[in-house]
Amino acid sequence: MQSLTDEETKALVALLKKLEPGFLPFEIFLQVARLVVLPIIEFVPLRMYEGRVEVLLLERDVWPFGLHTPGTVIRPTDSTENNYQAFHRILHDELQDTEVSDPHYVGSALHASPRGGEQAQVFWIEVVGEPKAGTFYEADKLPDNLIQSQKNFIELAVKDFQKEKS
Repeated sequence: MQSLTDEETKALVALLKKLEPGFLPFEIFLQVARLVVLPIIEFVPLRMYEGRVEVLLLERDVWPFGLHTPGTVIRPTDSTENNYQAFHRILHDELQDTEVSDPHYVGSALHASPRGGEQAQVFWIEVVGEPKAGTFYEADKLPDNLIQSQKNFIELAVKDFQKEKS
């Protein structure tokens, strides 16, 4: 790949300065995600069902035909005092206000996603009642169309969930 000329670099910097911090146009976001490691929060929704751990997986337009756990990129406009805004996006936008427990922090994971590198803060949440989005799958029999980068999140969360429940 060729590097940018000095003029191209100046032009790109001038254009980037026009963007407000926060939500980026999708095509720009994808290019930034390709170039940097993004900080993300992942929630792994779990429940005990007939003695087995199940995980709630979602479909999303940005991952056509692939299932994933709900999550979000941490934006520069999110509060630095806590993760409330990012948590709210996940619970409201992705889980459609499904009733869940408080998030339980599992750990941190640096991984490669289809769009680029990500530094994830992984949490599990317990789903109470029936979900308003997604489908449950047995945690030890995950579907083939699961986005592969999600497996580590699920394994970490399930292990911690089982320890908490035993």
